[in-house]
Amino acid sequence: MQYKMEGKLEDRGQPTIQLEAVRAETLDLYCEIGEQAYRDHYLHLWPGQDPSPYIEKSFRPRVVHTDLAHKNNLHFLVISGKITVGIAKLILNKNPEGLVFSEPVFLEKIYLLKDHTGRGIGPAVLSALHAESRKRGMCYICLATMQKGRALSFYLKMGYEILREEVLPFENAIQEERGMYLLGRSL
Repeated sequence: MQYKMEGKLEDRGQPTIQLEAVRAETLDLYCEIGEQAYRDHYLHLWPGQDPSPYIEKSFRPRVVHTDLAHKNNLHFLVISGKITVGIAKLILNKNPEGLVFSEPVFLEKIYLLKDHTGRGIGPAVLSALHAESRKRGMCYICLATMQKGRALSFYLKMGYEILREEVLPFENAIQEERGMYLLGRSL
């Protein structure tokens, strides 16, 4: 499946954004791009800049392969033009613990390679993920983001609201960097 995001990027002469569902043939690419994009942005969270605990849980082919077997887990390659620039993961019908929304979707991952950030791709990807979620009947989207860094202001500009404070669920991450917010918005 490919989802073409038309609009703003096209108007500025930049390539169309596509979300391509991960398949067995693209599983290794998803893991490689996801790991590199995570390393590009989040090494500061880990002692010795070693994100192995997160990488092992998120970007190993055996883990993603098992995850793909669940019909509510949707993994995507993010493609700009003919280049894979990032990855994303949605979980359909998932409410955050202790909260209940009608027809919820959880945006668990959205990582872009550092060389492709700051080019307007992020808003296009998020819009494409919103459209994909609506197409599947979802009405409300949640995500967790770090309290520090540029991602929080990006999501707030995209219409998300802070729902509550959370903590990065990896105890071995640097304590002062573990603060997160749960965000949400209607689709």
